[in-house]
Amino acid sequence: MKKKLLFNLVFFVAISLPAIAQSRTSVIQRVNEIKSNNEIYLWDQFTHTDVDTAKVGAAKRLILHIESFLEGQDDVQVTVEQVLGKAGFYNIDRGNLKQCLAYIKKSDVATLVGKQSYVSVTETESGNREIEQAFVPDAFTMRIKETNDFMSVYKLLKSFQAQGEILQFGKLKDVEDYSSFDLILFNMVTQEVITLLSQEVSPGIRKNMLNGKDDSLRNYDKATTAVIWYVK
Repeated sequence: MKKKLLFNLVFFVAISLPAIAQSRTSVIQRVNEIKSNNEIYLWDQFTHTDVDTAKVGAAKRLILHIESFLEGQDDVQVTVEQVLGKAGFYNIDRGNLKQCLAYIKKSDVATLVGKQSYVSVTETESGNREIEQAFVPDAFTMRIKETNDFMSVYKLLKSFQAQGEILQFGKLKDVEDYSSFDLILFNMVTQEVITLLSQEVSPGIRKNMLNGKDDSLRNYDKATTAVIWYVK
């Protein structure tokens, strides 16, 4: 009986170790991806013997980057509780120490501080102060723009369709009327995303979903612009 229990224990350890190693490798790979992409993420890390202390320390360090990113914005205060609730975290064992990475996408910072848009204050010639609401793209738009490359965006849309985040997508030539569809525009030379346009809000007029301004498909050269329509 003891031999059987010992065999079962050894067998369990043998099949568990590769899975644990693979999981740790995946975490380290993801951490390195975040650290190498400063255009998309704000991040920092903290190491401590206690995992909870490491997490709070990483959150506090991340606040410094968030406040620097929001420099010039009035009445913006970031708390540890906000970061713990909205940011992402990865823990890596370093011997007897726990290293925690805290990170957040720059496009999600406005949501973190409870603002739908950034606010800037300008002074008119008469000396009056005017408050201007600066448009902040939604998370879907930013994800497409950050992905950027045509083929990468196409694969992302396929993934979104499989997850049910979008219903359909395709080329303009596949449909006769695309006035009620949102559009993604690409530069055919560089294969990069130019912008995203909403469905028509009035005949021929759409909203540019990167800057919130009125725009039109007519403003873009047909010869150098590729378009994908999608329905969310």
